[in-house]
Amino acid sequence: MIEIARTDDGLTFCILEYSSELDKLRIGDFEYFKKHLGMADYTANFRSWLKRPSVFLMLIIFHGKIVGWTMNEKWNKPSADGRPVFVLRAIEISPGLSRKGHGKDLFVMVSRFLPGHMITKPVNASARAFFESLGFILPDIHSPVNLNDHPGYLILSEERKPSLKSIIMDRFNANILSARQKKFPKELIVENPGEQQDGSADMEGSPDDGVTQERADSEAEDSSEDNDSQAAEDLPVQDRIVNDTEGEFKGDQKMMTPCKCGAYSAGKFLQEGSRCGTAFVCLQCGTERYFLPLKK
Repeated sequence: MIEIARTDDGLTFCILEYSSELDKLRIGDFEYFKKHLGMADYTANFRSWLKRPSVFLMLIIFHGKIVGWTMNEKWNKPSADGRPVFVLRAIEISPGLSRKGHGKDLFVMVSRFLPGHMITKPVNASARAFFESLGFILPDIHSPVNLNDHPGYLILSEERKPSLKSIIMDRFNANILSARQKKFPKELIVENPGEQQDGSADMEGSPDDGVTQERADSEAEDSSEDNDSQAAEDLPVQDRIVNDTEGEFKGDQKMMTPCKCGAYSAGKFLQEGSRCGTAFVCLQCGTERYFLPLKK
């Protein structure tokens, strides 16, 4: 675990490195992903994500309890300028801490921690307005990332990141850059902020936690509950298959022949009980490709 910041009110911002680090933490009172996506076991999802080197999980911890989190994954397609690309898949703040700016702080910190460009797919108008206030824009012919085959995505280019405003960022910038050098030792650090455009980085007047969890029973039109599902509809298919498949996920396996859906990648699941062995399940459609019984 890499600690990045510790605030005066007891909040700790950190990057998880190993799934075993979750053993000492408790899950906060999150509701949105549980209610709308059936994500009943946050710990299991976090453990699954941490097994993939392409995923980066930043947390907010308060007295040993996870009260905020964001999951970001490296995009497997290159950018035009050669810089890495990361997809913001999900971000959520515990209802008790929402509307206090913690969601904004979490986003600004993870955006500075990750090198290269960021993309995300807002699921509604409120989420889109929030991300546009952070500098995300619709891609055009000059965008460093080709998103022609991914309608609805917004992009935050690397040159716009340094102009994002956050008090906590000013205090702990050195810590964030140190963590970034540790995790991405070969990547450049772009520190020259681009010119701020209208609404691109001015956080004042924008919804503090525009993509964070609001109380589930709120009926107000400006509730941030819908925004908490930012990128929820775009959570990796692999995560849903891993969560739904019986057995312990043991990693990926490239099969010699494609599945009926055309994918080659399969997940290995160690199963016990009446059916003891390893199941190879397509990570695109969930079809079992092969079962290898355990020799007794």
